[in-house]
Amino acid sequence: MTTAFITGVNSFLGAALARQLLNDGWRVRGLIRPGSNDILLQETPGVERVIGDLLQPETWRDALADCDALFHVAAGFTHDPASIPQMQRTNIQGTQAILSAALDAGVARIVHTSTIGTIGQPEDGSLATEETPFNPPNPSAYVLSKRAGEQIALDLAAQGGPIVVVHPTAMLGPGDWRPSASGRIVLSFLHDRPLRYMPGGVNWTPVQDVARGMILAAEKGRPGRRYILGHAQGNLSEADFRALMAQASGKPAPGPREARWKRQLRRLLRTSPRPAPRPERSTSPQRLTCNPARAITELGMPQSDLLTAARQEVAWYQKMGMW
Repeated sequence: MTTAFITGVNSFLGAALARQLLNDGWRVRGLIRPGSNDILLQETPGVERVIGDLLQPETWRDALADCDALFHVAAGFTHDPASIPQMQRTNIQGTQAILSAALDAGVARIVHTSTIGTIGQPEDGSLATEETPFNPPNPSAYVLSKRAGEQIALDLAAQGGPIVVVHPTAMLGPGDWRPSASGRIVLSFLHDRPLRYMPGGVNWTPVQDVARGMILAAEKGRPGRRYILGHAQGNLSEADFRALMAQASGKPAPGPREARWKRQLRRLLRTSPRPAPRPERSTSPQRLTCNPARAITELGMPQSDLLTAARQEVAWYQKMGMW
């Protein structure tokens, strides 16, 4: 039986990946930190748990010994200044440790999970691809740490390691318990809170498609190659996203009066004097749209229905009492 090791197996994406691997007949072994939320693993029987910490290789190194594939999903995420050093250690030193150990163990296929945030955005407004240079004016500590981890993976691949890098976009589907940044946008819509939505749009894709794309990357991906795991029809403006979520949840889209009030508020905020931004502070990108054609063409990444995924996410939040 083919054996896969997944770091961050209890995460939104990690658990979706574990379910698909199990359904495909793989044996799944997953790293989970002591005391971490394991609600998705309770819904995913069959995962062999490895309790440990990415920064403590002695807690998980032996579990790699007979694995055929490694899917490195685990990552730290925070905007809290006090927690940033720990996040950096996890995303950089932790990545170095797990990838090096997998190579030493002879793992034949390795997929490193980066983020769409390390893909640049073309200045002419066209859709980003894997070849777009990294160019955000003031990236966050998280994005910089993920880019450093990604570079470790690419350097090891250049030295002959069987490593493929994937870049998931914003994901829709059941199980986003933390919630992720995309899950917070969904919950903000459901709870009628202001959306922190990028004005240039965001690419959305079903989480199960991202998980399948990762498996396909392990099977078909070229070592050292990067793949955006997104949806060809998933580049949604805020209005598009609101319309999708209104249809998925049954909540009405903003009426003309509410929409007019929000436009007036945005206009007021734009014309109000603002202090000059501090150069040391990160800024959110203006858009996270992209062209996922490489993953679709080279890997055969599926393009499932976005509305179905949105409905599944809404239903899961209802079941969990989060909406």
